[in-house]
Amino acid sequence: MRRISLFIVINALSLFIVSKLMSSVYIGSLASLIVLTIIFGCLNVIVKPVIEFFSLPITLLSLGLFSFVINGIVLKLAFNIVPGASISGFFNSILAAVLLTLANTVFYNVLDKD
Repeated sequence: MRRISLFIVINALSLFIVSKLMSSVYIGSLASLIVLTIIFGCLNVIVKPVIEFFSLPITLLSLGLFSFVINGIVLKLAFNIVPGASISGFFNSILAAVLLTLANTVFYNVLDKD
């Protein structure tokens, strides 16, 4: 239970920071941020592995760079599902996914001491 709550807090904080850093990312309220965090987590567990499986040849040919596109797709899908949150442009979703990954890495290294 501690891991799940830590995951939600770190992802919510990272999404909030990305929304402040990028003008193309908008999160309207705290409720939208929490719902976006939960939806994004669910999509990462359910949808992302399916996309990764079917795009494995492209990912191998691009030496793993296509994984950035996959992360952008999942993030864009999460923003499209949640009302009160939006991200404009596909390139911006890829950039936001990269920033989100960087922020998550920093926060996990600071906060997760297990």
